[in-house]
Amino acid sequence: MATVSASARHRLARLLEDIGVEGDFSARETAPVDDLCLEVRGVGRLALPVPDDQASQLCRIGRPARYGQGDKTLLDPAVRNTWEIPRSRVKIDQRQWNRTLLPVVDRLRRDLGLPDGCQLRAELHSMLVYGPGQFFVPHQDSEKADDMVGSLVMTVPSVFTGGSLLVEHRGEVTTYRSSKTLLSFVAFYADCRHEIRPVTSGHRIVLTYNLHLRGTAAGPTTTAAPPATVEAVARCLDEHFTTPIEAPQWRHDVSPTEPPNRLVYLLDYEYTQRGLSWARLKGDDAGRAPVVQAAAAHADCDVVLALADVHEVWSCSEPDWGRPHYGSRRRSYRSSSFGDDQYGLDDYDLEELIDWSVTLDHWIPASDGPAEPIVTIVGDHEVCESTPSVGLQPYSSEYEGYMGNYGNTMDRWYHRGALVLWPRSRSFAVRAEAAPRSALNELLSDARGGNLGGAREKAATLAPFWASAASGEHTASFFTAALRVAQALDDPELASMLLAPFSLVQLAPTHAKTLIALDRSYGSAFTSQLITTWSSQPLRGSRATSRPEWIATLDRLCDRLSATGNALARLLTQDAWAWLQAAISRHRILNPPSRRNEALEELGPAVTAVLHSTAIVDDGDLRNEIISALDEDSDDLLPCLTRTLRAASSLEPATRTAAGLDHIARHCAARLRTRLSRPARANGDWSIAVPTGWHNCPLCETLAGFLTDPTRKTMDWPLAEDKRRHIHSMIDTTELPVHHQTRRTGRPYTLVLTKTDALLEQEQRERHRDTTYLVAIEALLEGRTALP
Repeated sequence: MATVSASARHRLARLLEDIGVEGDFSARETAPVDDLCLEVRGVGRLALPVPDDQASQLCRIGRPARYGQGDKTLLDPAVRNTWEIPRSRVKIDQRQWNRTLLPVVDRLRRDLGLPDGCQLRAELHSMLVYGPGQFFVPHQDSEKADDMVGSLVMTVPSVFTGGSLLVEHRGEVTTYRSSKTLLSFVAFYADCRHEIRPVTSGHRIVLTYNLHLRGTAAGPTTTAAPPATVEAVARCLDEHFTTPIEAPQWRHDVSPTEPPNRLVYLLDYEYTQRGLSWARLKGDDAGRAPVVQAAAAHADCDVVLALADVHEVWSCSEPDWGRPHYGSRRRSYRSSSFGDDQYGLDDYDLEELIDWSVTLDHWIPASDGPAEPIVTIVGDHEVCESTPSVGLQPYSSEYEGYMGNYGNTMDRWYHRGALVLWPRSRSFAVRAEAAPRSALNELLSDARGGNLGGAREKAATLAPFWASAASGEHTASFFTAALRVAQALDDPELASMLLAPFSLVQLAPTHAKTLIALDRSYGSAFTSQLITTWSSQPLRGSRATSRPEWIATLDRLCDRLSATGNALARLLTQDAWAWLQAAISRHRILNPPSRRNEALEELGPAVTAVLHSTAIVDDGDLRNEIISALDEDSDDLLPCLTRTLRAASSLEPATRTAAGLDHIARHCAARLRTRLSRPARANGDWSIAVPTGWHNCPLCETLAGFLTDPTRKTMDWPLAEDKRRHIHSMIDTTELPVHHQTRRTGRPYTLVLTKTDALLEQEQRERHRDTTYLVAIEALLEGRTALP
């Protein structure tokens, strides 16, 4: 990390630390009850303060309140214990009520530091009643609409004790208690964690509202930032983007690299994809953003508003209750509300930051608009913050206890807003790294719109990061776009760079036309190298097509490609057979046998497609090579070959003949006849054939003697533990029909081996299967039916 560059980042964060708004993360107002005419269906008009008998009636018509966790709605009285009365049962004289509500909400807007010129509107959500012992553990409200910025809790006057509302942000907790005679309004931002402490007596009655920010801001309510501050921030940006990134001090063999392309300033508040907007920045974020925008203009930089996911790993220790520790303000009640652990996650002492990462997943431009999806990991040399994440409340934490070589660590995850800046001269490269799909669309537009030189210049800036950026995209449409751009650029080096990260399994019949165009533009040597590169790429993505699945569709692709010549199709067919041949060799030595047979059988459709492709491209030499490799005097390839014939049964007879599949059918029929000609097992014959690949050790020789002996069904074998383990492994991995059990008497213990009836059952199943296949293959050769 560069010393000068880091200093510039940190100076920038310190400059912004002193800039904020005249407001806080939560605010309270009170008002008289005169304008509130409140009725509840089933109870009637409420007296204010609400008497205890009416509060009890409210509890009787209420329902247990649920809470949200991710995309689920749960009911758990250990988390939320209160009565909820739906909004549909609550009636308010809104015209009269607005005389109090609207001025109060506007004062709360100002107290929260939200911009002038916007309107904060309160939308009733529900009525809640907390009786004795009821509570709501620390939680965070979800933003239920794009313009929702916070929540409002209005407590109706009643006589109760306990039930305090605690609101927290950046480690600061504010406690709110209600009035017995006045309406109490508490507003807070949606990303603030808050809780309701248990009511000890009486009933706490509240109306909850969602707060929506609407309209166009006239400008944030900020403490005026002098021009000198803007200029100082701009100088930090200039320094950051012109200072090479130095290697860590312990890497003396690495030279400094190019200056960073980005600066990511983490904001203090959390935002959602739906609610991300320059006009709805919260608290100090609303004050700092205009300063950063002004400084970006001075430094000729672009700036966007983004969502950042932060992951930190800390070493930690169990709490020492006798001394204060970081986060002590947040421990005890909230921590003990979940689970049965001795300590809550907030009670552990964080000691040293071991590792951390920042990922951006959405952003919006300076002009505002909908959030654009991106995926980009940010380097530690690109990040700064005025408030460290450890000073905020994580949305998730996991503790790992001591495990011998590692442990006593705490993983913490945070959602944060971020301002992302970069020099305008590097704009395309930065945007492309975060959103490679948009970059391809721009390149294609430039190249086809007459700006081929500009498209090539932009494409060249992708080289340092394109391999990692493109590898995160797995859709067919992205691969299609890359092929089109590579062809449109008319530059073989740029085309090779753009296409290198992709895998051969992404190539589909729909890409044939573009692949042919690439071959014509850049030549067969380019295309051959490209196919070799794609073939060597690993599969990416949980839904990626497997190589055998892709090869099983190769004949369709070859059919498209052969319309203009066979060269490309032959390259792909040869590559597919090379991969298949290696896969067959690997699978033939797999154990146990059931897995071996299953793996070989899975390759059958791919073998069919490759042989069919040799017929399409008229490559008789490759067809004969494949047939020769499969035409072995051995039974272990039968699972693959029978599945090959099953896949081939839908082809026309002439096509099967041209592809050499009839030869495969005759070979399989001969092998099956040989197997069926062997005499059936005689009564009392307990011999078991020794599996292929058997060990030559003395133990395995003794075991082989027992297996091949037709008269012995059991054997008692005194063996030490390690030798018993070896015999167990040999029997299990080869799936021999032999039961093994240790008789634990004497020294050494005795291994008791018993041949089971599964031997006879297995041979009967194999004989029935072979007969069925032979009949079907003979019918296939005569053109009478398809293979089952």
